[in-house]
Amino acid sequence: MHHAEILRFRKRIICIYFLLMLLIFDFLLHQYGATVIIDDIPPTPELKNDGNGNTTRVLLVSALFPLTKSKHSKEGYNDWLRRFLGPITTNIYFYTTPELEETVRAARGPGLPITINTHYASPFAIPPLRGFEPLYEEMHLQDREKERHSPELYAVWNAKPWFLDHAVQRLREEKGEVYDYAFWVDAGSFRQEHRYTSWPNPAKVEQVWEEGRRLNGVKRKEDLLFFPIQTLPPASARDWMQDKGPLDVDFSKGSFFGGSPASISWWSNAYYAYHNYYLTLGLFVGKDQTLINALFLLFPDRFITVWMYDPIAPAHAGLVPVFDQGYLGSCGSEWYYYQFWLADERTRVEMRELWLGSSRWKEWTWWRERQRCRVTRVLGMKGALERRFGFGWTPPFPQVAPSARG
Repeated sequence: MHHAEILRFRKRIICIYFLLMLLIFDFLLHQYGATVIIDDIPPTPELKNDGNGNTTRVLLVSALFPLTKSKHSKEGYNDWLRRFLGPITTNIYFYTTPELEETVRAARGPGLPITINTHYASPFAIPPLRGFEPLYEEMHLQDREKERHSPELYAVWNAKPWFLDHAVQRLREEKGEVYDYAFWVDAGSFRQEHRYTSWPNPAKVEQVWEEGRRLNGVKRKEDLLFFPIQTLPPASARDWMQDKGPLDVDFSKGSFFGGSPASISWWSNAYYAYHNYYLTLGLFVGKDQTLINALFLLFPDRFITVWMYDPIAPAHAGLVPVFDQGYLGSCGSEWYYYQFWLADERTRVEMRELWLGSSRWKEWTWWRERQRCRVTRVLGMKGALERRFGFGWTPPFPQVAPSARG
């Protein structure tokens, strides 16, 4: 046996020994009463009732528009649409074309509430983006991923803030329906089997906003917006300034976001004010996440978040890469962790069972306990950014006034 082969053999033996010791140690911990942190935040409170039977009202807003160049098949989108619209009982406002209205209506669960708006044949028809096709065609040449993206897709991404705000307004003005919270949800977000129905859970939403208000040190939780994040920006972003343009790094997720009607209107106005400003500077604003990143840095006190990969979160303690099934245990698709996080306690139990059901270790009680998906904590965006940039960091001064609503 060659010297290099001997070294590789020894490394394998050491790795196997380490894993065996870890397994034995973990088994003994569970046998003798050690506690695994499954939920990193207090239990979800009961909803407050105003005496007239009214509780927290939540609205979901989404859209589906055909694209000449799509990253996914029509069959894939239809399957995801059914997983979203079929079981979820929350009120939904949906934008689409007249041609796709029946597809959307057929995907909705029988008797479940939905309002379908077919007034806009394309996202380029909404007020903030009307007439922008030529600019978006030119901007496409700047996209480092132009082979995968199209000007139509940019419009779908950039229409989300207006769609969300517009839906809340229309329901209030036309039907007298007033919601405490509204959320944008990508129509293709529910890609796997799930147990979500009354989602997001209203009591959980109230809990998240109350904790977020405390963390951000603001008086009104109605001023806060929620966005999940993928990671924190690089330390070099500490020196980012407004006129450097959208921040093109992995940071935000744009597939789900929302808050109170007041915070949604603020977001729509701020988003298009900076969208238009950066367009006048000749900068790329086709990918919504890069503009969202910039607004996080400019207005951090406005945002609360969940970060699944938070390395110092108590919920992550004790989990080992490779050995364990995920960063917070077996949580399905980690990009959509916020779906599990915003569910009620009963549904989270059902989702844990679903994810663990196919595991070859499912008969090992201690292993199942270890791998059950954990609920991590709420984070204030200002505090999260200070962790990356240092506690002396202050946000850049925003010099662009939000535009009037379109």
